Amino acid sequence: MGRREATTVIGLTVVFGLVLTLWAYVNPSLHGPDELANVDAVIHLAMGQGWPPAGDLHYLQGLLAQNVPVHLPAATDRPDFATIVGDGSENPLVNPMSQHPPTWFLVQAVVAHLLDFAGRRWDIVVLGMRLVDVAVMLPVPALVWASVRRATGSPRTAVAAAATLLAVPQVAQLGSSVSVWVPVITAGVLATWLAVRVLTGDRSWWTVLALGGALAVGTAVMAGGAIAVPFALLAVVVARNGSGPLGRLLRALVVLAVPAVTTAWWYVALAVQTGTPQPDPFPAVSRSWPAHESPAPTQFAGAFWNGMSNSFWGLLGRYEWPLSAVLVDSFTVIALAALVWGLSRRTVDRRTVLVAAAFPVTALVVVLARDWATYASHLGVTVDQGRFLFPALAALLVAQACAWRALVERDVVRVRLARAAIVVAPLVAVAALGLLYSGSYEELVFRISVAGRQTLFGSLPYGVRPLAALVVATALVSLVTLVLAWGAVGRRGPQRASTASAVGADDADAARPVGTGPQDVPGADQPDHDPDHDNGAR
Repeated sequence: MGRREATTVIGLTVVFGLVLTLWAYVNPSLHGPDELANVDAVIHLAMGQGWPPAGDLHYLQGLLAQNVPVHLPAATDRPDFATIVGDGSENPLVNPMSQHPPTWFLVQAVVAHLLDFAGRRWDIVVLGMRLVDVAVMLPVPALVWASVRRATGSPRTAVAAAATLLAVPQVAQLGSSVSVWVPVITAGVLATWLAVRVLTGDRSWWTVLALGGALAVGTAVMAGGAIAVPFALLAVVVARNGSGPLGRLLRALVVLAVPAVTTAWWYVALAVQTGTPQPDPFPAVSRSWPAHESPAPTQFAGAFWNGMSNSFWGLLGRYEWPLSAVLVDSFTVIALAALVWGLSRRTVDRRTVLVAAAFPVTALVVVLARDWATYASHLGVTVDQGRFLFPALAALLVAQACAWRALVERDVVRVRLARAAIVVAPLVAVAALGLLYSGSYEELVFRISVAGRQTLFGSLPYGVRPLAALVVATALVSLVTLVLAWGAVGRRGPQRASTASAVGADDADAARPVGTGPQDVPGADQPDHDPDHDNGAR
């Protein structure tokens, strides 16, 4: 890895962190996805209460009262947590967070105590917890870059993939909110990088143990962390690392044993007590379909497509404000078409694509089964579970990267596509921040009015100066990083003379065995090459 590439990756990471920090500062407190439920669960633990069974956790009445539908009171008028909690009165409304282990809520409860939550204004405490989540999300761009670089051997593709994260505003919104999903996302991305290393020939037992540890982190926080387990096991079992069938089986057992030993006891205990490893916090309700009517797969498919695509790319606020349907559908169709079309090409690394795709496919199957059951028994469906795909973000980008590289063979086109990604992604992020501002402070009218600015300035926890500093820092670092990335993805290397001298060429993985499966077409037969290829990437 060269100095320019390292600087570019660091720049992308800093930009990602600044965008999330800006989002955390501008987004009104408790207005993130399920943020009220997460903060309420944290405060229950911070007050010294135990962790109740699923369905027995109720919202604190004082905190629930702060969850106003439109604008929060001015920051100077907001009380501390001791005032809003009062005598600890609870509302009958059930907080569903008790269906998860208390692990991450305990971490955030410690943060609340470090911030002296009882005597500090409640929105400042929420901001502190948000920034902890931002810090946990910070490694994601570097891990995405490392995963794609390992899988493809192309720094150009890896840089473009890391930049693409900014084109998914829902990641920024969720990652900058108080959410139990944040550590699960980072653990899933870490597991992807480690699994790709194993898949592409890493024989180290430390990598295997670390992969099991990443799975354990996810399952320690929520049952949704288990979605990564089939993908990780598949990567270990089909890896070509020279260890033989027995060696791969032993490695798979180690990967499975780490989360089983460290976290399975929680889910086993729940299964013994309730009959299921993750009890539903709400009582089961079922309605019968009218005579001569039944669930309609076409109706469900339409709702599922719209709900999943919107809540993946960006359903901002409290799942209130979707991005443009044209943008969402275009991105979704292009990504799916590239994946399917890429798999049909002879040059594609199908082993890597299919193993990586197993992660998001598992998540989709879980969501599909849950939402179909809801539709069939409740006569309706509201899909907002795009976040189930976020732990698989790196795996999605690995599969996309391999597919696009099989589709696009000409170097000049690869450069154009990579540059398009690093330009379009931040534009989407800016547009999403504009949607957040208009929805939160302008009654969803796209304007910057005097009243809207005053509402924003009065709502900010520490006033206007931190906002101005964040905007300037984000703009400057983004501009510098864009220039670096633009040059990095366009860097040309020496032309290769033959397959034997193709070391350093992007399609050289066609001319050498790599452990992810044999290539069908020799690199020398390609009409062009990708000169940014680095043999050391694998």
